[in-house]
Formats: sequence, C-alpha cells, structure tokens
Amino acid sequence: MNIYLIGMPGSGKTTLGQKLATALDMPYIDLDQYIEQKQMLFIDEIFAFYGVEKFREVETEALKEVMNQNAVISTGGGIVMEKINKSYMKGLVIYINTPIETIKKRLENSYERPLLKDNSLEALYDLRFLKYQGFADRIVANNDSLDKAVADMVKIVHDWRMK
Repeated sequence: MNIYLIGMPGSGKTTLGQKLATALDMPYIDLDQYIEQKQMLFIDEIFAFYGVEKFREVETEALKEVMNQNAVISTGGGIVMEKINKSYMKGLVIYINTPIETIKKRLENSYERPLLKDNSLEALYDLRFLKYQGFADRIVANNDSLDKAVADMVKIVHDWRMK
C-alpha cells in the first residue's frame, strides 16, 4: 500500500517524502516529477499551455498509474481539488500541516508556482485547508523540525500497519 503526502506548496512534502521513504526502505515517487517526465513538460508549462483543468486531468491519470506501487508518494498541493482523487489514494494519506509563515519563507527563494501567480498563499490555504483534512487519514505538523516530522510519520505508518 502507498503512503501519500498531501499539503500546501512549500509544506515539505518532497523533502519529507524522500526521508520517509529512506526510513521505511520504500521507493519514493514525486507525483509532479512523474507528470513532468511523462508529459515531457514542466508543471508550469502544462498550466500555461493547457490550463489548470487539463493539468488536474493529467494529475488524476498519474495518480491512477502509481496507485499500486507500494511507495511513498508526494503529491502536488492541489491534488485535493478533485474529489475523485481520494478514491485513487489507496493506502495511508498524511497531511503535512505547516504554518503559513513557514511556507512563505520557504517559497521566497523557490521557483514560481503556477497557481501562486494569480492567487495569494492565504487564498489557496483557505480554499484547500478543509479538503486536506477531508482526504487525510493522519495529520503531521512540520514546524521546521524535519527529524521530528519524519519520526512522527514513521510511528504513524508503523501503527497503521499494525492494524
């Protein structure tokens, strides 16, 4: 079964996903990178050329393709915008809850995120917060202590597997 990490852009899904996969000795998949390789376009190019609706379709197809990989999968921040995606997330879904101020600091020097060109981080957060909670089986705080967040997730996975 897969372990999915969901959360806002800049919440630490990729970094934590890689560390969690290593700690659990599981393969790691970054869904956005998977999409880029399959489409031979960067995520921002898909948004620019085809729009957000087409990207969400591509994202859902990618999610279906990786659903039986037995891997740790970091998703894009907007995976929760399509309700159907929840049905393809077979396994454990962990919401990485990161304070907005921490995310802002992380994204200051980050590449431009397509949806942040037209929306504020706060607007995206307000739109998605309840959706993240609705998708999640568990919630982990990422308050700038990666080791603690990874340890918390390892314990969650262990407890989940013991059920």
